[in-house]
Amino acid sequence: MCFSATASFGAGAVLVPLGILAMAQARKTDRRFLLLAAFPALFGYQQIFEGFLWQSLDGSGGFSRTAALAFLLFAYLLWPVLTPLAAFRVEDRPALRRIFLGLAVLGGLYGLSLYAPLLVRADWLGIGLARGSIVYESRLVYDGLVSTTVLRLVYAALICMPLLACTAHGVRFFGVLVTLSVVLGFLFATYAFTSIWCYLAAAVSGYLAVAMLRLPRRTDSRKPVT
Repeated sequence: MCFSATASFGAGAVLVPLGILAMAQARKTDRRFLLLAAFPALFGYQQIFEGFLWQSLDGSGGFSRTAALAFLLFAYLLWPVLTPLAAFRVEDRPALRRIFLGLAVLGGLYGLSLYAPLLVRADWLGIGLARGSIVYESRLVYDGLVSTTVLRLVYAALICMPLLACTAHGVRFFGVLVTLSVVLGFLFATYAFTSIWCYLAAAVSGYLAVAMLRLPRRTDSRKPVT
């Protein structure tokens, strides 16, 4: 499986406008979905950052630390927080809302433990190439204590569980698509899981634009969400 700057920039060029359209539709129909509707655009910006990283690798042979850190900000920190938070925003059931909010807090703590050390220790972030894909060779505080497989399973749970459990319009199907992208990453792309999974998840996030077009208009009889 090969990717390139062109693939990353192309994904960004498609997803950012889709996300803007999805947000406009959510704003008209049900503002609780605004964060979820922003996902295609956010994935698009993440892919654009990886496009710049590809360009730095294709040029001098070094890599852009800024582009790598920008990409990993999404991968390590934002997605484990924003995904359960988006489910919290659209969910009506109080018990599930409490669970999703708790997962967002856990995701923030977990994401910070992955990302923050990279900001203060430049030598903890390395970039390589394998089979035409970018490999983020990050050193983690868990190295030697917890296996990479367990860390990825925890990450996948924080991302997939809120989407699969959410009862709001279209969210569960999006969760199925994201879970399938995780499974494909585990089965076929463990050598570059971070890069390839984010690309696959970005691709399936385009579904949210369709879901927002089919979003039923919120009525006054529905319970407000704070």
